[in-house]
Amino acid sequence: MPSKVIANFTNLIATGISLWITSALFDGFSFNTTEALLITTVLLTLINIFVKPIILLLTLPLAVVSLGLIIPIINGAVLLGLAEVIPNFGITSFFQAIFAALLVSIISTLIYVALGRHKTFVSVKNSTDFSSDSQRFSTQNEGFSGKNKTTIDVDVREKK
Repeated sequence: MPSKVIANFTNLIATGISLWITSALFDGFSFNTTEALLITTVLLTLINIFVKPIILLLTLPLAVVSLGLIIPIINGAVLLGLAEVIPNFGITSFFQAIFAALLVSIISTLIYVALGRHKTFVSVKNSTDFSSDSQRFSTQNEGFSGKNKTTIDVDVREKK
């Protein structure tokens, strides 16, 4: 249970930082007060935790048909709805809301990766031993001079 609390707190902080950065980058996406930013952060985090899975499940056929292109539109609609409800938070247009939602998602993902809370990780191994797979790699690069050839093995896996 404590890991869920930490994950949700990380989600809250990442959402707040990404909303703040997005408001600094877009003119049509603004918070007039810090209170509006905090309220939007809390509500958007709660929506992402509890409501968004239900919305994505209901729109799954449309997401499949559109190859997932409907998801940024849904996220933009959620942001636009929050802008209508929360005072001192404004978005000028629906397209501005879609672009802001994309930027919020990208920045949040970068924050999750930086904090190590993302589900994937990349490990890089440097080895001078040649296995059968790395021997194939070294024969493709026979133009290199020197006795010691180095193989770099990159492994991308999902965390469990």
